[in-house]
Amino acid sequence: MEIWLIFSLLSVLVLAGTEISQKISLTQKVNISAITNNFFVWTFQGIIGLSIALIVGQFSIDISQGSIIKLILISFVYFAGGTLFYSSYKGNSPSISIILGTISVIISSTLGTMFLNETWSIAKIIGIILIISAIFILNINNKEKFNKYNFLAIAGGICYGVAYTLDKSIVSNMSPFMYLGLMCLGVAIVSLLISFKTVTSESKALAIKNFYPMFSSAIFGSAFNIFTFFAYKNGANVGITDAINNTNIFFVIILEILILKDKSNLLKKLICAIIAFTGIIIIGLF
Repeated sequence: MEIWLIFSLLSVLVLAGTEISQKISLTQKVNISAITNNFFVWTFQGIIGLSIALIVGQFSIDISQGSIIKLILISFVYFAGGTLFYSSYKGNSPSISIILGTISVIISSTLGTMFLNETWSIAKIIGIILIISAIFILNINNKEKFNKYNFLAIAGGICYGVAYTLDKSIVSNMSPFMYLGLMCLGVAIVSLLISFKTVTSESKALAIKNFYPMFSSAIFGSAFNIFTFFAYKNGANVGITDAINNTNIFFVIILEILILKDKSNLLKKLICAIIAFTGIIIIGLF
């Protein structure tokens, strides 16, 4: 088995833990925005990344001007993606948002072909059609065809597709641990710059227990990012890696049932997940 594939599969296992932790955090009794929640999650991840880099002897501030510009850009893209996508958790279950967010595979595959010399094929087009079909079916509702939470999930997925492409272009020339630390702290700083009042005012209402799911999300998120970055450094295609990561939907559905006790629209979720999964596999393998 290819080394990059091992890292990609490991990232899938921990990603489900990130999503469930985020759902728990964003639906606590204390009402905080996705911006405030993500500020702390990004900050925790940044500290984790830089701490590991220091421990393993990879801490370095010798960064090229090109990488600095990309880091600034990706901080804004991840801020937008995280804010939009996790705001959808206020009204959607994680599984629904993740299925809608699989549009990131389309974006990352397209950008990977355009800027990273990755291949394009008829199979990828078929996979894209299947993913779009899953999104369409999931939005069929007797009361409303499309709600704002679904839109937020899709918009967040588009941003993530852009961010994953930038990830690969940067981490190829940097320690994954340093990149995790700098990128995450960069997103946290952008959060403060754009929404300082929101973050500071909502933070005052938080108790210690409110930080537990945020820290849990940061631990799982750090593991996910590190495994993904090592996959890139070992030659993984950004579109394929994104596709593999999106297969975590099945783990999320299981955890929703076990932890969140959410069995709503289970058959519809499974059908859409299978359709999206099929599209993802086609994009990833061909």
